Amino acid sequence: MSDSKSGSKNNLNESNMPLLDDVEKSGETPEKEQIELKEEVTEEKKDDSTEKTKKPKKEKKPKEPKEPKGPNCIDLISKDLDLGNRDCNNVNLEIDLDFGDVLAEPSAAQGFEWVWKLAFVVFSQTKSWFYKLFSAIVAIPAALMWAVVFALVTVVYIWIISPALRLFDLSLAIFRRVVVGALSVTVQPLCVAVSPAFAKIGSKPLPV
Repeated sequence: MSDSKSGSKNNLNESNMPLLDDVEKSGETPEKEQIELKEEVTEEKKDDSTEKTKKPKKEKKPKEPKEPKGPNCIDLISKDLDLGNRDCNNVNLEIDLDFGDVLAEPSAAQGFEWVWKLAFVVFSQTKSWFYKLFSAIVAIPAALMWAVVFALVTVVYIWIISPALRLFDLSLAIFRRVVVGALSVTVQPLCVAVSPAFAKIGSKPLPV
């Protein structure tokens, strides 16, 4: 009896007490599952954030070769200029003076050769560079002023003087026709009538 009771008690204790393996399994699995779920969620969030932050890279287009720039408006307008001969109509021949036209040493009075060469260089370069400097300052305002002046003269000549002269020529032509007609009626018959008398006088020999 005692053995049976002790055996039943032992059986009851064993049946009431959970096994260690079951306790370990039942205690560890939910925590591990929660940790794994949290890790998965954080990884998904990281993946989403990295996908959002990473912008799609734009494909670099190959650089097209730049087209050569065409001539500007100044080059187009001034393409017919002769830059070598800028006085093709011989407008300013009076001031076309060089070193030899201004300074000259006769054979009886000649200085050192190096002085003559230096004087030539100083004269020609000073004249050239000062002309370039002054022309750079004066040329554009002067060109503007003379362009306005000649534009006004051209306008006045085309629209006022030329029609007036044409009218004057027309009036003189009309006056000429009137005068020629009047002379042909009055003076011409008289001259024709008197001309035989003057012809006889001219035909007689002059007395010696």
